[in-house]
Amino acid sequence: MLKRSKKLFSSLTIAHKITVLYGGIFSLALLIISFFVLMNVTVIAQNNVRMEIIKIVENIDDYIKTNGEMSQEALETLLENKYVEVNIVDVKKRKVYKNFVGELPFFVRKISSEPMHGQMEHWGKGGDFPSEELEERGFKVSLTKGFHIGDKEYFISGRDGKEFVLIEKEIKFNENYYLVQVFKMMPDNSYYFQSFGLRLFLIDIFCIFLSFLIGKYISKRMLKPVEEIQQTAERISIEDLSQRIDTSGPDDEMKELAETFNSMFSRLETSFQKQNQFVSDASHELRTPISVIQGYANLINRWGKSDPTVLEESIQSILAETEHMSQLIKKLLFLAKSDQNRLPIQKEQFSLNELVKDIVKEMSVAKEKRNTVIEEQKEIEIYADNSMIKQLLWIHCENALKYTKQESTITFHIYEKDGYGCIDIQDNGTGMAQEDVIRIFDRFYRADKSRNKEIPGTGLGLSIAKWIAESNDGNISVESELGKGTTFHNAFPLEKRNRKKGKE
Repeated sequence: MLKRSKKLFSSLTIAHKITVLYGGIFSLALLIISFFVLMNVTVIAQNNVRMEIIKIVENIDDYIKTNGEMSQEALETLLENKYVEVNIVDVKKRKVYKNFVGELPFFVRKISSEPMHGQMEHWGKGGDFPSEELEERGFKVSLTKGFHIGDKEYFISGRDGKEFVLIEKEIKFNENYYLVQVFKMMPDNSYYFQSFGLRLFLIDIFCIFLSFLIGKYISKRMLKPVEEIQQTAERISIEDLSQRIDTSGPDDEMKELAETFNSMFSRLETSFQKQNQFVSDASHELRTPISVIQGYANLINRWGKSDPTVLEESIQSILAETEHMSQLIKKLLFLAKSDQNRLPIQKEQFSLNELVKDIVKEMSVAKEKRNTVIEEQKEIEIYADNSMIKQLLWIHCENALKYTKQESTITFHIYEKDGYGCIDIQDNGTGMAQEDVIRIFDRFYRADKSRNKEIPGTGLGLSIAKWIAESNDGNISVESELGKGTTFHNAFPLEKRNRKKGKE
């Protein structure tokens, strides 16, 4: 049954769950309060009777201690027209002052008709209240409390359903000795109890119904932003990512949720725009070599079979374009894997100086007619992926070789700054305009002056370099001036750094 209830509750919508929880908790609290109120109706009535009796006992005590003696006239005055039965025994004078109607209750103290040496007739042993004798006669007696020294309070109930509250007090003043008994029969509250219980039940039913209505209203108000998020999400598609959720209203958790979704939609829109641009640029870059290959293939088919010169030219051009396409596809695959975090990064401690010297040596072996200068202050060791950093530096070197003239100088500055090992690669080539510097790390972007057939390239190298730098906890920046040259600044951590799980 419990599993079935849990399954039924879990199948409800959030709005219904909030309504059920709110209404259920309020209803449970209301029923518990009503139960205690109902159970304490008799106690409240009994307490009212007690307070009335206590007041009479206190008045009698004050009168005796003020006037010294009690009289029947004084007793009637002290009762203040209240329906309370009183029995006062003057033990020394053997007199009784009383005010009650009907038969004298069995528990009331009496004066014996026989002389008892000034003592009152008593029950039980030692003059104690006759609890055992009363219980033998069918009464149930409970001593509830003593609210003053010498005072005792009893709650007495009989088989016939009658109930009494009795307070007994001994008053000694000068030579006078009084035993005061004040009691009152509890009224029959069965009708009042049933009437009150019925009204309380009807009020509870109404309040429970009202609590569920209020819970439904509250859940609807609370989940209104969620409904707006759902409607906005349904309107959003790949063709239209400009929709945003309205964030007006109080600064609460729902507003934070809406702002989070808006931020996510903005990132998705930017991502789709970059993806579309990437696909468009990749298609453009691939279309050109494919067209060239297709053109030379047609040329061979028409005349190249019998003309060795045309055949040789066509083959060389096809090989060059094929190599260009191969390099482009390799870089595209590299970026695709990097976007999916599928490229392993194996970091280690190694010498940046030695790595730069290896690259300079490889450049000289490649017979590139450039002057290379290494400026180093001391041995710098960085914590990064050796092969990736080498790939990054080669990207900078290739750019420097492309855009500098023969016999130009390429300078490598190696130094330490702010806990990073830094390597700056500086050339005195064509340089770039500031509008190009801003976008130089975008994929497929190439400065206008470099978009010619004489300088090969795909526009992906610096995008790869930026990814490598960031993946190794480093950073990369560029300074360039048109006609004066370009400097790429690269910085990598000197030692291992703690990163959030999943980033490394």
